Parts: sequence; C-alpha cells; structure tokens
Amino acid sequence: MDPNTWQLILAGALGLNAATGFGYRVYRLTKGGPLADVIGQAILAVLLIALAIATATGAGWPRWAALIYALLFGVAVMPVWVLAVLIPLRPGSVDYAFTALYWVCLAAIIAAAIAL
Repeated sequence: MDPNTWQLILAGALGLNAATGFGYRVYRLTKGGPLADVIGQAILAVLLIALAIATATGAGWPRWAALIYALLFGVAVMPVWVLAVLIPLRPGSVDYAFTALYWVCLAAIIAAAIAL
C-alpha cells in the first residue's frame, strides 16, 4: 500500500481510538462510573489527537509514539482492563462494542505504524 494510505489509516485509527475511549468513559460515567476515568481518558484523547494531527501533517516521529502506545495498551493495559473491569462489570452490548472497536483500532495503529 501507498505510504499516504498508511498515514491516513494511522491518523484515523488514532482519532477513532481517542473518540471511542472518551465516549465510552462518558457513557460509563452516566452509569455510575468514576469521574477519574473520564479525566484520564480526556488527557489520553488529547495526546492521541495531537499524534493524529502530527501524523496527518507528515511528521515521521509520531508513528513511533503511536506504536509504543498501541503495543503498551494492546499487551498490558487492555488485557488487565478486560479481566479486572470488564468481566466483573457484567458487560452489555455497549461494553462489548467498545472493547472490540478499541482492540481493532489498536491493531490498525500497530499495522500502520509498522508499515510506515
């Protein structure tokens, strides 16, 4: 694939990951979830959007930061979250949809960052 396509995929996956994560935390807040999760996810979303913008403008360094982020969250954070939070939460369809979309975005970020 063309490097511009991978650049677009990386920027889009970072943006979608930021929006999905923040939207889910706000949804969980309405169901009694902690405000600290929303604040933490808002900070992460700002960082991810900054990486997406830097990627979209053609900077080369954001791909490495995005790769580190996706590997860290894919290997350490999300598995722990699934085991410690999602499963005890008695998940519904929104929880499953968020989890699946978040994992797909992480996989897309890893693939695009490596391909660039």
